[in-house]
Amino acid sequence: MADTLRVERTGEIVEVTLARPSHRNALDDDLWQALRREGLALHDAYPRVVILSGEGEHFCAGMDLSPSNPLLARIAPLVAAHDTYRLSEVIRHLKASFGVFARLPAVVICAIEGACLGGGLELALAADLRIAGESAVFSMPETQFGMVPDVGGTVRLSKLIGRSRASELILTGERIGAIKAERWGLVNEVVHDGTALERARAVAARILKASPTATRQALLALRHADELGDDERFEIETEAGARALVSGEVTEGLASFAAKREPRW
Repeated sequence: MADTLRVERTGEIVEVTLARPSHRNALDDDLWQALRREGLALHDAYPRVVILSGEGEHFCAGMDLSPSNPLLARIAPLVAAHDTYRLSEVIRHLKASFGVFARLPAVVICAIEGACLGGGLELALAADLRIAGESAVFSMPETQFGMVPDVGGTVRLSKLIGRSRASELILTGERIGAIKAERWGLVNEVVHDGTALERARAVAARILKASPTATRQALLALRHADELGDDERFEIETEAGARALVSGEVTEGLASFAAKREPRW
């Protein structure tokens, strides 16, 4: 975990930092697993605030699409075999890596600099609050690669910014800047580049001044009201992601990405 995720606790605040700066903190198999392990551990650690951030200039560039990512090697034969069942199981496992943060009995704040793309944006959506540097960029490019944002993206994004705007981001793969993201309600606040983490810490300090019980109960009430009906929506999302993968179009999507050319669908 030390190679991919850094965890530091100061009093009642825990900072979880994606630590693959040379890869723009892209999600490889180790990082997915580390996020799930640490998220589960935090459920027993009782912090009041958790801050998610990325080391270096970027928060997270999404899934690591390099051939060295073991996760892709595991998925490839399932895609070739049109194994929707096992692909759905893989997606559920990945979804759980972010879900543990969405269910933490603590306020989760995401400090975003630079790229917040694909799976990185899905992780940010699992937080309660998002603070972004002014040069941060956001997108859900999965459909451009023959995939679906299936680790919480379709559900959480549409709830946060509305179906119409979520449809625009997901169906076009368009990148938007921090100012537009704030206007759409995707982020809570835009700050000067390089200060998102500092601002997140200031917000965390303010949260700590409030009643711990009142804060936790308000948080649970907010999440409960927001998550009614999610089980079915998440399951639809999981099955949609698996069906997209078994179509085989992901093979062309990844090949065109590696070759730096337009995909031939």
